[in-house]
Amino acid sequence: MEVVISLAMLVIGLIVGFFVARYIFTQEGAVKANAAAEKALKELLAQQAQHHLFQVKQSIEGLEKQCSDLKQCVADYETLLETDDSDAVPAVPFYGEHTTAYLRNNLKGSDRVKQTANSDTQPRDFAGQSSGLFVGASTPSAADKD
Repeated sequence: MEVVISLAMLVIGLIVGFFVARYIFTQEGAVKANAAAEKALKELLAQQAQHHLFQVKQSIEGLEKQCSDLKQCVADYETLLETDDSDAVPAVPFYGEHTTAYLRNNLKGSDRVKQTANSDTQPRDFAGQSSGLFVGASTPSAADKD
């Protein structure tokens, strides 16, 4: 009987030892998995921070460029205001470039005499009879009356 009790205790010890070892290894595995996940998360956050810093640097460079352009525009404007030559041609015209060209062309065009005389001959592409939209018109047109 002593042998049976010893064997039973050995089997119980093996079973308990198996579960204890399994529990310890799973805890170590979980700790390792948590450490690996934490390391991966830190790497991801570091990459995101680097990308964020790159974008911020680009934004700052863009702002600096805009500031320098604005400073240059203000300096040019101050230079224009400081000039006291009222007889000289202004560097910034009163009208825009396209408007000045348009006005110049219209002023030259107003000097020309416009032909307002109506000719008695019809244009070549004029249809002698009613066509298209005016087929059903009951009143004759001025061209048909002549």
